[in-house]
Amino acid sequence: MKNLLLNLFAFLFFALSLSVNAQNKKQRYYHLLVGTYTRTQNQGIFVYEFDSKTGKLKLEHTTEGIKNPSYLTINKEGTKVYSVSEQETSGVSYFQFNNKTGQISYQNFQPSPSPGGCYISLTNDDKYVFTANYGGGSVSVFPVKANGEVAPVNQLIQHEGTSINERRQNKPHAHCIYPSVDGSHYYVPDLGADKVFAYQYQADANKPLIPAKQPSIAITPGGGPRHFIFNKKGTFAYLVEELTAHVSVYSHQNHELKQVQRISMNTPDFKGTNGAADIHLSQDGNYLYASNRGTANEIVIFKVDKNNGTLTKIDNVSCKGKTPRNFSIDPSNNFLLVANQDSNDIFVFKRDTKTGLLTYSGETVNVGAPVCLKFTPKL
Repeated sequence: MKNLLLNLFAFLFFALSLSVNAQNKKQRYYHLLVGTYTRTQNQGIFVYEFDSKTGKLKLEHTTEGIKNPSYLTINKEGTKVYSVSEQETSGVSYFQFNNKTGQISYQNFQPSPSPGGCYISLTNDDKYVFTANYGGGSVSVFPVKANGEVAPVNQLIQHEGTSINERRQNKPHAHCIYPSVDGSHYYVPDLGADKVFAYQYQADANKPLIPAKQPSIAITPGGGPRHFIFNKKGTFAYLVEELTAHVSVYSHQNHELKQVQRISMNTPDFKGTNGAADIHLSQDGNYLYASNRGTANEIVIFKVDKNNGTLTKIDNVSCKGKTPRNFSIDPSNNFLLVANQDSNDIFVFKRDTKTGLLTYSGETVNVGAPVCLKFTPKL
C-alpha cells in the first residue's frame, strides 16, 4: 500500500510537471505584428516570432500591396486582424491570421467617409470596429460580419472645436478611441479640440455610439490630447498630451473623469520640440511608460501610486532611434519594444519588473517606418 501511494504521488507530480512545462512552453513564444507606413517598402504588416525568454525576434510573414496599414487591432482569439489604412481613401482593412504559423492574408477593405484614420478599436463582442480619424476630426463606426469581414460605415460622428495652438489646433483631430474596462464606454482624445470625448456603446442600436453622461472633458489648453488608457480596475485613467509632453491622471467613477494630477514628461533642462505619442502601463500596474518624439526621442518612466493613481517620474531613457511612435510591453512583462518610425527600426529593451527601469537588450530589427506593435500568443 505504501509503495502504491508513493507511485501515485510520483505520477501526480510528474503529470503536474508536464502540465507546468507545457504551459510555460506555450507562453514563451508570441507573434508580434508590426503596422507600418509603406513609403519605403511594398510590405505593410510584418509578423515576427517573439521569444519572451530571450527577447529575440524572427521574421515569419508579411503582407504585400496594402498601403499604410498603420495602426492594428486583433481579436481575442488571435485569428482576425484589422488595420486603419492611411492612404488616399482612408478606411479599414481586414486580415485573417494563422496564430500557429503567423501567416496573414488580406480579406477585404471598407472606405471611411472621413479622412486620416489613425487608430482602431475592436469591440469586446467583435461586432464593430471604430476608427479615430485625425484628418477628419471624427469617429467612424464599421459593423463586422459574422465571418470577420468589415461592412460599410453605418455611423460617423463629427467632432467640433479648436484650441490655442493655431498651427495644430485650428480644427478637431480625433487621435485615439479606447474602451472602458467593461467595454460599455469609449473615450476619444481629440488633439485639435483639447477635449476627451466620451461615448456610450449600444451594440444593437441603430447608432452604436451615443454621447455619454459626461460627454467630454476639457484639458489644459494647448495640451493636445493623443492617447488614453485605463488601469486594470478602471479606477484611474491616463492621458498623454502630445503638444506639451504631459501626462494627465484622472480618477474614474461611474464613467466620469476627474483630473487628479498633471505631470511633465521632460527633464527640467529640456528645451527641444515636444512630440509625446504613446502610453502604456506595466502588466502589474506599478509603472507607466510614455514615448516622446520631437527632439527628445525618449521613453519616460513613472512609478504609479496605486492608492490615488498619481505618478512619480523616475527616468528618461533614450529610445536609441528616431521618432518613437508606438511601443509595447510584451505579455511576459519582461521586455519593452519601441517602434522608431523615422529611423526604421524596433529596439528591444529588457525591463526590470521590480524597479521598472529599462536597459537595451542588444536586439534590434530594421523595418520601414514601424508605427504599431501588437502581441498575440503563438499557438
